[in-house]
Amino acid sequence: MTGRVDDARFRAMHAADTAPRVRTRARGLASGRQRAIFAFAILLFGVTTFYMSVAMLTRVTPALFPGKTFTDIPFVDRALDPLPDVVRPSDPSPTSVFNRRINLLVIGIDRRPSSADVNKPASETDLGAYNTDTLMVATIDPVSKVISVLGIPRDMWIDVHRPGNVVYKDRVNASYATGFQADGGTFEAGANQLMKDIQADFGIVIDYWAIMDFKGVENLIDTVGGVTVSIPEELSVPSWYYTDDDQTNPHYESFPPGYATLNGYRAVAFGRYRNDSDLFRVKRQQVILRATLAKVFSNGLLDSDPRALYDAYTKLIYHNIPFARAGGYLPLIKDTNGEINFFSLGDPVEGRTTVWGFIVPDSGASVLLWDPDNVRYWIGQAFTKSKYARSTVELQSARGGGDSEAKLRELSRYLRFERFLPEVQLGPDATIQTTSSILVYSEDRKVMAEDIAGWLGLPKSAVTITKRTSDSQPDVVIVLGKDYKGPGS
Repeated sequence: MTGRVDDARFRAMHAADTAPRVRTRARGLASGRQRAIFAFAILLFGVTTFYMSVAMLTRVTPALFPGKTFTDIPFVDRALDPLPDVVRPSDPSPTSVFNRRINLLVIGIDRRPSSADVNKPASETDLGAYNTDTLMVATIDPVSKVISVLGIPRDMWIDVHRPGNVVYKDRVNASYATGFQADGGTFEAGANQLMKDIQADFGIVIDYWAIMDFKGVENLIDTVGGVTVSIPEELSVPSWYYTDDDQTNPHYESFPPGYATLNGYRAVAFGRYRNDSDLFRVKRQQVILRATLAKVFSNGLLDSDPRALYDAYTKLIYHNIPFARAGGYLPLIKDTNGEINFFSLGDPVEGRTTVWGFIVPDSGASVLLWDPDNVRYWIGQAFTKSKYARSTVELQSARGGGDSEAKLRELSRYLRFERFLPEVQLGPDATIQTTSSILVYSEDRKVMAEDIAGWLGLPKSAVTITKRTSDSQPDVVIVLGKDYKGPGS
């Protein structure tokens, strides 16, 4: 009996002694699980944060740095390094919204300060209700890295679009002043009216604007150390009596053909001359712009601190480009290497006049009427699609018939006027063949060649990539065979 009692007491004591240890172990296991869950949560949070950061980078990078791939931006590339290939984001495609063109409207104001304030910086009031002396649209393609500048003659007779569906005719150079006076007396009001009319009349959507007067341009050119220009015979300027404010220090200026180094004052004088034609003035201003951009690149000014560049630019020119955007556009401008194409809505097309003088019966105003087809051609050339930029196409006939030249010219006009290819040449006749074919001498022009095949009703099998044997060869050669009927056939 005693043994059983002692045994029972032992078991009870043993149970009492081990219970705390069991509870402690249970609490330890629970605490361990909590720590594991907490650690997992931290890991999950870290991974989530990393991927969210990557997601933000992949969304923000193409927006802030147009035309750049993720590997072009060092800090983004390092962030993407740990990702396996299967989850790395793909670069924006050439047709992505992030790679669309950037269009800047350049507005030159015909402000003539009095002798008392000729050297003072212009205020918003000073640059207000003036007609625009210069109108240009500068456009840059982030994919092809091509800058184009399209000049708009100041006297072109356009539709001015006002609130309430009010539309009336006026010169394009009056649009800015109309908006400024009627909509609040601000730069934005004038620029917005001009952007609205340019889009409605010419189909060009503007992203940003920049406004300057003669003094601002003069200071800008002096800041880069002056410019050296090559003046062709047709743009030379005879001796003429000039002053930048019609009052101070009038004197004679002349600009004979040949090379000339100009300071800001003389560069502006050269760009303002229009006694021969306002259309020639557009070209003179383009000569100055090309030389200025060349000077910027030769001096390495774009390698300066972006903030300092932006601040210096803002002191000389009124604009609405935010610094966050300007910083991303700077590498894109550098990628162009200063190459720039110039076009003008005043230029003829194949000998056909684009603009011509007209006297408005009611007011007696002298304006320029314009040919919509020619204007559309020049706009198409200035805004060439990325995949067609910097390309040359040669047309050859292998038909052997009497209509060969007519077919070549018809196709040339179609490719330039309807498809806006930048350069189309007529080549020599080829050996007679039954079927039409397209030869591609540049691998990166295959897509373009296939587009052409589609336009001409040819199968993709008609496109053949061949090795380039000479730098003078075009990118694409179209050989018209006996089966050729015409575009869309």
